[in-house]
Amino acid sequence: MVAEFEQLEQLVAKIQRQLAPNAQVIHNAKVTGRRTGVTRQVDVLVRDRIGQYEIMIAIECKDHNSPIDVKGVEEFEGLLSDVGAQKGVLVCPKGFTSTAKVLAEKLQIELYSPVDTDPHKWQAKATVPAICDFRGALISFGLSTSAPIPFMIAHDFFSTATVYDGEGRDLGTMVAAAAEKWNEGKWPIEPGEHQELPLFDVPVTHMDNGYEPAIRCAVKLGASIEVSRDLYFGEFDVTRISGFADHIRGGVIANAFTVGILDPDEVMEKWQKLAKVEDAPMRPVLSIQALLGWVV
Repeated sequence: MVAEFEQLEQLVAKIQRQLAPNAQVIHNAKVTGRRTGVTRQVDVLVRDRIGQYEIMIAIECKDHNSPIDVKGVEEFEGLLSDVGAQKGVLVCPKGFTSTAKVLAEKLQIELYSPVDTDPHKWQAKATVPAICDFRGALISFGLSTSAPIPFMIAHDFFSTATVYDGEGRDLGTMVAAAAEKWNEGKWPIEPGEHQELPLFDVPVTHMDNGYEPAIRCAVKLGASIEVSRDLYFGEFDVTRISGFADHIRGGVIANAFTVGILDPDEVMEKWQKLAKVEDAPMRPVLSIQALLGWVV
């Protein structure tokens, strides 16, 4: 059975390989001290090259029951000096004391804790602050014709009357065409009014005049929309992430993360509604824009 401290080292090595896939990441490395001349053990050693220079980063892992204090930072600084590492990183799931953070920042030592959603002792449950920006549209229609014949417009005219192109091909109804344009993002989505939008991508459209026998005549069709905007703030569940929480600068260092499925109904019912993005209680990491679609 692998000891827990070694499991932590393996976890840190795994995360580091994901963050720096082109670097050499060595678990349980042995390095001869420059000053002491003795073999020093480094939990995770990262080697990489920048031009003609070799860079060495030493990472030490501590699975303590309490945050690492200033003494732990001082001891680690001695190791870094002896092995000649250009950068040092202390990793502790329990975090660090405030004095340890102050000293580490002065010594340019990074202080991290693992953030990883795989199943293990230090498994993280992560969320990401997000803004949901829902855009909806009210749609109105316009029709004009100059044919010298009567033209009937029934109460359900826009959703039932068929539109044809100049060759007599069926283009569908005005409501169906408008829903398709909006749902596919082919119309403006900025909040406010947008007028004289084209419904069909053909130069000429025709419709039956609504009487029997029907007479087909040329018509000019268009639509206007009024776009609304509803903003919501909430915590979006992260289903997969592998990285480090930065205890000096804040935030999480990761190459990528995966979020779960967003339920619009849940957002509208449980998330905080905002008047503007600046009203969010914290800076959002994600901004999700969605169209409230029309169903025909």
